[in-house]
Amino acid sequence: MSLNEQVEHIAVDVGYGYVKVISSLNKRIIIPTLVGTAVENNLGNLFQNENDMNHIHVTYNNEDYFIGELAKESKKASRIFEQKRYEHDYFRLILNVVIQLMTEGRTSDVNLSTGLPLSFYKAQANEARESLMGLQPTIEWKSGTLAGKSITNNINNAVLFPQGASAIYTALSNREGKYNYPELMMDGTLIGLIDIGYRTTDFIVVEIKEDGSFAPRLGLSSTIDNIGVHSLMHEIKMHYKNETDGADLNEYHLARILKHGFIRYNGEKIEFTDFIEEKKASLSTNIAEQLKSFWSEESNLFDAIFLAGGGGEMLEETLQPYFNNRLQLIKESQFANAIGYYRYGNAFFNRKKV
Repeated sequence: MSLNEQVEHIAVDVGYGYVKVISSLNKRIIIPTLVGTAVENNLGNLFQNENDMNHIHVTYNNEDYFIGELAKESKKASRIFEQKRYEHDYFRLILNVVIQLMTEGRTSDVNLSTGLPLSFYKAQANEARESLMGLQPTIEWKSGTLAGKSITNNINNAVLFPQGASAIYTALSNREGKYNYPELMMDGTLIGLIDIGYRTTDFIVVEIKEDGSFAPRLGLSSTIDNIGVHSLMHEIKMHYKNETDGADLNEYHLARILKHGFIRYNGEKIEFTDFIEEKKASLSTNIAEQLKSFWSEESNLFDAIFLAGGGGEMLEETLQPYFNNRLQLIKESQFANAIGYYRYGNAFFNRKKV
């Protein structure tokens, strides 16, 4: 890297459901966290543009993969559910795909800011950072916005933050650094946040300090593992299986059900709308009961409770009654952690330069 070449900063929130990405050039993308083995498509691009973000086909370590939306067409699309996701080869693949979508080949060197679930952060942050840095495997683009290119990135520097804390930072301040809720920025104010993702629900409570910074109340902050949007997806898949005498439901048709509330099987319409609403209510009850058990009566004394994540947006209406309708959905809730990673990362990397 030459002395005049600027290292681009990329903030990546690799959720179990979606990858959310922000670059220092104010570009944003979001794609499903799905990797599938590539299958042959003899129709080519007769009916769709193969060079867009919904049609990512790459070669990685001599294997062909579909990424994101296109992975739904694979016979077996995979999500990365391991607790140490950064060790999984698919994690490295999808991380570099989104980095390259952002840089568009402008530079090989990037600074990365990302995060981990709160309960995993202390034990995994240093190990994850070390494993992510350095020269990355080459990706050959068969289709997508970089079709025909072969790109190798180098993660020049990396910094990791705890999920939830980053989302609170997003909730409390805007991009200019001004407070969104100045009335909350008093010494001793307690603020809770519930961040509902695809697999995990993070919850964190922070105390505002006299200088406007905040410190986590660790005894009131943790991660509920294996409870999130995927619980609802599992229920839909099982209901479909019961209604069709054992047929399996792939990601593509699951997305159709979520969008339209029904699907046709052998010409017969299977309704899901009421079932989905019932299961959303049940999932909200489960999350609320666990939070109430953990927080006990403390939550009654929180000055504000924010809601974040794609699951937070999905479950806001059914969660509100459990918290006396006090929940405040963060604007751009699905991007809340990515925005926090980006702002924290900017401060970190700029300080490193100084």
